[in-house]
Amino acid sequence: MIATQPRRGVVKLVWVAVLLATIHYPQSTAVLAHADYDDAVPAAGEIVSQAPQQVQVWFTQELFRREGQNALEVYGPGDQRVDQDDAAIDDDNRKLMTVSLQSDLPNGVYTVRWRTLSADDGDDAEGEFQFTIQADESEAGATPTVISTPAPTATDGADQPSPTDTATPESAETESTPSAPDQASDESELPPDQSDQGPGIPCMGSSVPVLLLLGAFLLARRRKGLGESQSPSNSRSLSGKNS
Repeated sequence: MIATQPRRGVVKLVWVAVLLATIHYPQSTAVLAHADYDDAVPAAGEIVSQAPQQVQVWFTQELFRREGQNALEVYGPGDQRVDQDDAAIDDDNRKLMTVSLQSDLPNGVYTVRWRTLSADDGDDAEGEFQFTIQADESEAGATPTVISTPAPTATDGADQPSPTDTATPESAETESTPSAPDQASDESELPPDQSDQGPGIPCMGSSVPVLLLLGAFLLARRRKGLGESQSPSNSRSLSGKNS
């Protein structure tokens, strides 16, 4: 009887300890579980090939909206602040906080510093992580390349005449060769059938009246000569009769 009573007292103490541990365990877990870093874009330790426009950070608990209690800041290689000071908790997901970055950030290591107030237990937490921008500067600073056309060599000039040489014969040919209308006008001004006429017998149509007049004149003179030759013979015959 005496040995069994201490055993019962030990069992009761164990059950009381287990009960107390069960009651206090959720509270202790809640106290230790702050709104800590869970994930981010860019992530902690990530190397990106171009500067991001904003930083997004997810936390392990939802954040409590209270002015000045939640913050997200980004600092550049020279410890100069490079965010737009517009950190905000997402309305659809209160575990997410974002902040915008300045444009044209140079290569280097960037530090993200955060501060949170948990909506679960009202406790605050803070921390930081880093990411690296490593863009290809040759592509970023590349300028358009102007390709110059080389001047033609002596051989090329012989094979392919320059525009100036080609234009000169065309202009000379244009000046020396009359156009089709000019040739037509020249041909229209020439006498008809001039190209077909040779050194043959001239046309007699215009000389007929002249020949007729000449023949009549000669005939009249001949008749006059005959009349004059007959008149002396008649006078002689008359004188012979009278004697």
